[in-house]
Amino acid sequence: MDQTVNTIPDQNLSIRQLLDRHSRGLPLGASQNQGEYFDTEIPRFDDLVDMMEHKKQLVKEHKALTKKIEAEQKAQAEKQKATEPVAEKNPIKSAES
Repeated sequence: MDQTVNTIPDQNLSIRQLLDRHSRGLPLGASQNQGEYFDTEIPRFDDLVDMMEHKKQLVKEHKALTKKIEAEQKAQAEKQKATEPVAEKNPIKSAES
């Protein structure tokens, strides 16, 4: 347990001050945590069998995406190798020639 004290002396507001600041959109002096909402639905299961089937489906999707990523990385590496300039056999010519 953390024993540090985070209170600051004389840092209090009356209810009237709180409502007045809130209605005017002024900061209240306290940290405000904003929630994060995503488009992904979080499934709720009533049966353990359904949960295990969902897990198997997620594992399959993960494997498919991993294969797709590896294929794209391999294709990009091959493309990069193909576009690299071919090194000349003797690029440095001596001054004696």
